[in-house]
Amino acid sequence: MSPKVYADLTSLAKTKTKLANPPGFNPQSSSTSNASTHQRADDSALRASKAWEIAIAPGKSLPMQAFMAWMSGTSVSIFSILITGMILMTPAKGLLSVQQTFAPIERVKGAKVDLSMQKLVFVAINVAGILFGIYRLSIMGLLPTTTSDWLAFIPAKQHLEHSV
Repeated sequence: MSPKVYADLTSLAKTKTKLANPPGFNPQSSSTSNASTHQRADDSALRASKAWEIAIAPGKSLPMQAFMAWMSGTSVSIFSILITGMILMTPAKGLLSVQQTFAPIERVKGAKVDLSMQKLVFVAINVAGILFGIYRLSIMGLLPTTTSDWLAFIPAKQHLEHSV
């Protein structure tokens, strides 16, 4: 005789026993209106958190850009000019696309989330990146900050006497 390798579960399906609720389960908290309110609150908190992540993202690249600028040196060479151009262009593109950057978070249906503080931080970090790029141009000597840079625009002196 061969051993029985399966169990007959048909007898269990006929008997319906009421199982007790698991520990920590509250049947009153599972109403649909209360759950949707909690979901909207959680959704808006999640959207605000995601907006803060987006707002601080440009600041995470500033240390790497500073390190690259330091490694390229202060001499005027193609490599240092390209790095300085990247340092200036990345935040400039960010400033021009503030609304597009935060659009996916704002367009979601549900509770309105005020993103003005996140946008302000995003703009401030990008302005700091542009200021760093301008400082970098000044260190390299590419900004006209001294009077000798403007000599072409100063009229030549007219001498009253000539000696022979």
